[in-house]
Amino acid sequence: MCQKQFALHWAHTIACVYYVPLLIQNVQVTRPQQYYLNHKNKNSGPFSRFQYAIRSEETRRKYVRRLEIFFDFYQIRGDTIEQKAEDFLKMTKGKKGLENTTDLILNYMSYHIDRATKKTISKSTVRNFYKPIKLFCDMNNLIFNAKVVTRGMPSGPENANDRIPTMDEILQVLKYPDRRIKPVLLTMISSGIRIGAWEWLKWKNIIPIYNENTGIIIVAKIIVYDGEPECYFSFITPEAYNALKEWMDFRSQQGETITGESRLMRDIWNTGKIMINSKESNLKKGTCGIVSIPKKADANAIRQIFTRAWKIQNVRPSDNNIKRHEFKSTHCFRKYFETHAMESMKLLNVKILMGHDTGLEKSYYKPDEKTLLEDYLKVVDLLTINEENRLRKKVEMLRFEKNKMDVLFNEFEEMKKRIGMK
Repeated sequence: MCQKQFALHWAHTIACVYYVPLLIQNVQVTRPQQYYLNHKNKNSGPFSRFQYAIRSEETRRKYVRRLEIFFDFYQIRGDTIEQKAEDFLKMTKGKKGLENTTDLILNYMSYHIDRATKKTISKSTVRNFYKPIKLFCDMNNLIFNAKVVTRGMPSGPENANDRIPTMDEILQVLKYPDRRIKPVLLTMISSGIRIGAWEWLKWKNIIPIYNENTGIIIVAKIIVYDGEPECYFSFITPEAYNALKEWMDFRSQQGETITGESRLMRDIWNTGKIMINSKESNLKKGTCGIVSIPKKADANAIRQIFTRAWKIQNVRPSDNNIKRHEFKSTHCFRKYFETHAMESMKLLNVKILMGHDTGLEKSYYKPDEKTLLEDYLKVVDLLTINEENRLRKKVEMLRFEKNKMDVLFNEFEEMKKRIGMK
């Protein structure tokens, strides 16, 4: 090696050993690094990892509630569920962590299996108490013998021993003095959407479809879970569309700015407002919101509305100790849709409009929107609640037919005049 190359080699070595560490110490933290440092502690807790795995707000609500039931069953210490999750994780980690965790979950599930045997809960509900525990353990690398725990659980799904509400019960709950009851109920009954779908529904997701000849609304298309991987579409009856439009028009008249991005369901506000210098002022303060500042009504809020409505309208007993009822508060509407749609529609078409996974069939059976619409039109009357709406539709069709007959009669009279017939 020549003298020049030797000098360059040592200069490079000295730079790497002495100067590069100094440069690294002074380098600024990049945005991704800063984000990691800011959220490291926030997202590293066992409960945060558990929540990270749940995308749906409705599923999160159920899983969190049932996970806390599990913690409370063993009286895990902590004022919050976050603290309870950390304490449980510390308690189950160690040399006998696998055996200890398995025994804890096994005893807990035995308790619920015993409840199912006594008919306190249905057998299909037992696994719902196991799922959040399994997810929590998976997300926190907490190992237990799942085969041992699940072996004793009731196998196979069991149909719930419930029914759908009768027409009289539906008409009774529609009398409940909350303007949101009517559009929610009629939309769910005529489309079969899940209660969790209201988390995403906006006014732009409701698209009326008109008869090309009469100009009358025959149905409306509803886009469910818009922007999500699970997005699909269904239909609602003209009755449901008119109820939604009346609700949105009422909000607009009250002072809310309605656009396509407006949520279909929102909080209530004091309708007895007065206007002072063009500024809104509620007559009384409380839990009511402000009409011009809407807040989304989530699935849990809508469920509570119907839970109260069924009781206040004397459809359900007011005894809070009764846990199981003849039909679900809101899921009964989804069952109502399926029950009545099956009377005239194809089975797979009903499943598609409900957002069900049709398994292998979805790879081969791919009906277009027109095919689904034609099939849905067969059950519009079955999914229409108010008899007045059915009669109004028939009157409109008869009026259209009469107008066609009048036109044909006039054309016939003109033709008679032309050829000289009397």
